[in-house]
Amino acid sequence: MKTRALLLLTFAIGICALAAPALAEEPPNPTDPKIASGSAEKALDKARAKWKKAKLGSYDFEAQRSCFCPTTGFHKVKIRKNRVSGTPHSDIKEIATVPRLFKVIQKAIDEKSHKLTVTYGTYGVPTKISIDRIANVIDEEQYFTIRRFKRR
Repeated sequence: MKTRALLLLTFAIGICALAAPALAEEPPNPTDPKIASGSAEKALDKARAKWKKAKLGSYDFEAQRSCFCPTTGFHKVKIRKNRVSGTPHSDIKEIATVPRLFKVIQKAIDEKSHKLTVTYGTYGVPTKISIDRIANVIDEEQYFTIRRFKRR
């Protein structure tokens, strides 16, 4: 009886050893088709050109970052002479200017994110950004919303 149990245990260990490499492989992370085709980059380039053409050095907006973390709502941002006026809330520091918004989008494109959705508004300003960097991973998505944009 002990021999049979030992054989079954050895067999089970062997099966696990064979299956382990397959289980350890990361699942594929398909790139958003808009990133893969280059259309996301083209849309970003078009928005940047529109922004540059507008020559806006002073503007205000409200920004919100949402993720699977405590959300603190919308925060006011004031830009004067291309500089942030005051200290932006920590939730929105990385998106406290339009060029920083463009950088967030560019990073998602460069990293070949699984899903990227961007809505551009007046002057090429991104108004909604949704980034899902990795397929089948829960709670890593980020959302940015810009509203009440006003030139000064």
